[in-house]
Amino acid sequence: MAIDVVVNQRHLQIQLKQLETVWHTVINGYNLSQAATVLHTSQSSLSKHIAALENQLKTEVFIRQGKRLTGLTTMGTALMPHIESIFAEIRTIENLSLDFNNPNIGTLTIATTHTQARYVLPQVVKEFKDRFPKVNLILQQADPETIAQMVIRGQADIGIATESLLHNNYLRCYRYYDWTHRVIVPSDHELASQESIDLPTLASYPIVTYHGGFTGRGAIDKTFDEAGLEPDIVLAALDADVISTYVGLGLGIGIIAEMAFEPSHYQNLTAIPVDHFGRFTSWMAVRDDAEIRQYGRAFIELCQKQFAN
Repeated sequence: MAIDVVVNQRHLQIQLKQLETVWHTVINGYNLSQAATVLHTSQSSLSKHIAALENQLKTEVFIRQGKRLTGLTTMGTALMPHIESIFAEIRTIENLSLDFNNPNIGTLTIATTHTQARYVLPQVVKEFKDRFPKVNLILQQADPETIAQMVIRGQADIGIATESLLHNNYLRCYRYYDWTHRVIVPSDHELASQESIDLPTLASYPIVTYHGGFTGRGAIDKTFDEAGLEPDIVLAALDADVISTYVGLGLGIGIIAEMAFEPSHYQNLTAIPVDHFGRFTSWMAVRDDAEIRQYGRAFIELCQKQFAN
């Protein structure tokens, strides 16, 4: 298949394989060896495709350090949105064909945070697998910004996260659910009987909470900063289970997402509602210019049904 590109009234025959090489090279971190493995070809073959494209465009697409590719040139950066759109259309056509011939067979990749995968999605996943037993479901865990990029670049069909999804022009977002934080303390802690805790009191204790960029940590930092307080964050982790474990050991008081507190797992801990850090919304996102498989849409519907009441 060839794609005609008109530049300065000249007709350039750019092969789809050349664009596919650029695309896979970028999404595989500029690692030609890894891209070659994904494409089931040789590294030298990919190098030839890149050279042929750059020769036709009469400019380089990649920045090089020696023989290594390290990034995109100005031209490469300008090309990428168009290349991604081309392959989004191709995926849509493929998905239409697959839905027509094998509607209940395939692979669905969900990119999400640990918090969503561990505490929110299990029931949805169970219902989905009961309904679509022949669909291979993959959960890829990452930070919110990476999740957005995975969906944009076709590495994931659906992204689920709180941050980074809604304000991205390449994504179409669906509201999932709203949540706030909880303070957790040992059941024999002096704060355990409190119905609420003010910010100065929170800041006076050692705090165990999320790592930067995860589960509302930015809002936690901003709230303390705007109040002129400097909290003592003695431990930051990605996982509420880890936070809960260290709170139980007396390392400090914990701040976690409300959906991550499991009383049956941590009977030695007490959770106290707090609204200082704001209310958050978790979103589901797909690429705006491509359609996912029918069972992918069914997965989104199951998620929306989960919090419908």
